[in-house]
Amino acid sequence: MERANDFTFTLASGEQNTLYALQSDMVLLYFYDPTCEDCHLLMSQLEASTIVNRLLDDQNLAVLAIYPEDDTETWNKYANHIPPQWINGYDKDVKIHTEGIYIINRFPTLYLLDKDKMIRMKEMTFTELENALRVEN
Repeated sequence: MERANDFTFTLASGEQNTLYALQSDMVLLYFYDPTCEDCHLLMSQLEASTIVNRLLDDQNLAVLAIYPEDDTETWNKYANHIPPQWINGYDKDVKIHTEGIYIINRFPTLYLLDKDKMIRMKEMTFTELENALRVEN
């Protein structure tokens, strides 16, 4: 396993945070584009998932939704579609792409991280994610 790369993200409030600052047994890193239909479908699946919601409710999982661009107008228009229990941020300085912090070949892209920010799975399907979460818990 490899350790996930840390990065800074910006919240709607303007506050900035980092991936490594998140304290949770697991972090689901969800890279998305607000205009992506596949992203909308995956978000609906995650939002309806019993295991994801149970882990969120038990505070054993944090979902970090990241728009890796700096088009804040598009991001702000879509922000209210992100479930309120998720953390929704964007890459203000576009470092995820420009510095190659993560290679995102398509949207959406998922990474499942453990509490030490080690990558448990990456670029998995919704079904693969649910199966992994069931095994972990």
